[in-house]
Amino acid sequence: MKLRFEMWLSMMFLAWAPAVAAAPAPAAPPTSPASVTSTPTAPPPAPEDARTWFERGYLRRAAAACERRLAAEPRDAAAGALLSRIRSEQGDWTMAMKLATAAAAADPKSADAQYALAEAYARQAQQASVLRQPGLAGKIRKAAEAALAIDPNHVDALEISSEFYRLAPGFMGGDKKKAAEYVERVARVAPVEGWLRRASFAVGDKDTVRAMECYRRAADVRPAEGGAQVAYATWLAQSWRDPAMAEKLALACVQAEPWRTGGWQVLAALYAHQRRWSDLDTILARSEQAEPAHLAPWYQAARQLIVDGEEPARAEGYLRHYLSREPEIGAQSVAAARWRLGQALEKQGKRAEALAEVDAAVKLDPKLGNAKKDLKRLRG
Repeated sequence: MKLRFEMWLSMMFLAWAPAVAAAPAPAAPPTSPASVTSTPTAPPPAPEDARTWFERGYLRRAAAACERRLAAEPRDAAAGALLSRIRSEQGDWTMAMKLATAAAAADPKSADAQYALAEAYARQAQQASVLRQPGLAGKIRKAAEAALAIDPNHVDALEISSEFYRLAPGFMGGDKKKAAEYVERVARVAPVEGWLRRASFAVGDKDTVRAMECYRRAADVRPAEGGAQVAYATWLAQSWRDPAMAEKLALACVQAEPWRTGGWQVLAALYAHQRRWSDLDTILARSEQAEPAHLAPWYQAARQLIVDGEEPARAEGYLRHYLSREPEIGAQSVAAARWRLGQALEKQGKRAEALAEVDAAVKLDPKLGNAKKDLKRLRG
């Protein structure tokens, strides 16, 4: 699973992984939502295959597998490092650090353990005070360098280093030239990830022409591998770009790799924005058939409707369905969904219910700034 380096490092300085073996592409890509079968083209990973579950974005299953492995062998450095990354994603910094430190002690030659330390420090830095950030910045860099000393081709460590040097101010060690050098190292080891890194840098530089070219090049490297296709489709989905091509790419992706929730999310948001209600309901139902535990497409459809000011009752229904199960680790939180539910209720004139939902959201996550603004307005 590719972690969102830009999100947590940029937040700190301003005070999303190796590809899975691709499933074979369908002989005839689907041309409409109704033609998507949502039938897996390959068997699911084994229950103990924590790494594959992690890379696919199913962190609860990955965590359960890691916990079973650690119960059988407490010095399993691979399981400890991976579980540390999952706890970091959940915001449990203490446990993440404990697991990563133990993994590094159990296997001093584990690049994954050193990278898990770097990620744990970076996650902490996202919430840290201005005074603590310089010290954490040094720890991020040191841990990433330790990982690369063990494995110079460790893609995650190369990527976090590239983001560190790009986003950090000079007094914390930031260096745009070094950032570019790390991106080129990523590209040599993993061409798809290299083009995606270049796209990210272009977006940061507001060079949309370059960004689109990089997304396209990433998608062209391995057309049957869905991660880059989803990234390209996400970029194209904006109405002023090429939503028709975005739809085509996303349909092909969910047919070939129905477990990859990103393709379903692109389609859900696209159809919601275009008011294609029948297609939207079809794609949501088939996304749930493909993976009942991951309801992120339902959230994205509701969010798009709320942003567009369309069909608040429909958005409410989608959000209530999303909240009917515990969200996947790393997906939109219960707090975020309840805030959006409050917005949908308010648009229907249900002010008291809206107030209750937004109040609950803020209590669950006091850092939801926009929810706090809505709560203040609703109370006024």
